[in-house]
Amino acid sequence: MHHIQDLLPRRWRRAAAKYDADFFRRAIPELAEWGIADEEIERHRALLLEHLRQHAICNRCTGYEQCGKEGDMRGFVQTLVRYGGQLAAAVHRCPPYQEFQLRQRVARWAQLAGTMEQDSRFVFANFPAEQRRKYPRLVRFAEEFAETYQPGQPGTGVYIFGPPGVGKTHLLLAVINRLRERGVPCLFVRSDALFDKMRQIIASDGDLESFLDACSTVPVLGIDEFGQERANEFTLEKLFRIINFRFHAQLPTWFTSNFPPPSLYRRNGADLVESVGPLRSRIMQMTKLAKMDGEDARQRHLESLT
Repeated sequence: MHHIQDLLPRRWRRAAAKYDADFFRRAIPELAEWGIADEEIERHRALLLEHLRQHAICNRCTGYEQCGKEGDMRGFVQTLVRYGGQLAAAVHRCPPYQEFQLRQRVARWAQLAGTMEQDSRFVFANFPAEQRRKYPRLVRFAEEFAETYQPGQPGTGVYIFGPPGVGKTHLLLAVINRLRERGVPCLFVRSDALFDKMRQIIASDGDLESFLDACSTVPVLGIDEFGQERANEFTLEKLFRIINFRFHAQLPTWFTSNFPPPSLYRRNGADLVESVGPLRSRIMQMTKLAKMDGEDARQRHLESLT
């Protein structure tokens, strides 16, 4: 159990020996703002001391996993409130706990969404030098985003399109892998795996809402090979729900695709379903567009047996 005097800032420790009304007003500005009388402060001395102790522990927080609180208070932050004319303590989940829960939830879905062990090999350091020279602004934007983005910030994603084998997926994975190294919750999904996962969850009577919620609310979402999956009215409706939520919440979403945005989900010159138009519109508003060209790197070292 931490003693209150051990946790208080040094400038308060001498004054804390008295614990008088003036001390509490200096330590807890709300008391002065609310005009709390000396008598009421005296009646709530134990509550106020515990509030200061809890607050001091939170000030030293280095993450939920190392929470210094005991028992049921782990992962909670305490605030003072006026209730029925009296002082009272209210508790709610702290941001570090919420971030921990989000990381846990994202980790549960990562493999199911199409993440593979070999994906971790794609980083900025081994991004093809030829493409780095050819697209310096795109690579610079990707590196800056991966190094500086913080959860909770409104952000702009990128829609990278072009032929196969030009480094689109490599660049997207480099962003995702660096964000993960920094502890930023993010989710990488392959478009076909995303749609297949939806179908599997429905077929097994599973929790589709949890999966959709994870894709909708994760701070950064990366969707690879967008527009190349087997889509139908139901799956496109769910995809629109994910993109629409992220659009309005200003959550950065990164895409790679073989198709330019105007060609997404069109067959024989017509949109597959009515929601495709609004979906394309949102994608173009929430991302910067980047076209990549070049030779298919996958075909450079093919060996022939003839």
